[in-house]
Amino acid sequence: MPPVLRWSGTDLICPPRRDGTCVRDYLHVLDLAAGHQLALEALTSEAGIFNDPTGARYKAYNLGRGKGFSVLQIVQAMREATGFDYQYEIVGRRRGDVPDLTADPALAEKELGFKATQDLDVMCRDLWNFQSKNPEGYGKLE
Repeated sequence: MPPVLRWSGTDLICPPRRDGTCVRDYLHVLDLAAGHQLALEALTSEAGIFNDPTGARYKAYNLGRGKGFSVLQIVQAMREATGFDYQYEIVGRRRGDVPDLTADPALAEKELGFKATQDLDVMCRDLWNFQSKNPEGYGKLE
């Protein structure tokens, strides 16, 4: 019998996704790396966006797509990426689960020029390609 995916909650109403599952803002690792690179470049630039009157050189940015995907959307995208028809079972919601965690990358876009470019299909495809080639993950550290 193939493994069954299990996740919590169907009582969450998350407009515009009303399938009842949690919505999260997933980001491709290459987009995340690009956002970090842009922040490092801004830190060393003369743009002055990190200059604070107190002398501190820090700032917080949300790196994300600004658009969330529901658990059911992720399952469907992984089905397409892998060719497997995953079975799933929805179980009760976990205590503390919030319906929607979506980043607001507006400040990162305005000040750093950050814009996520990889869509959900590419994220799932690349995840599956990595996992297929590295079934043990990164391996053991020697």
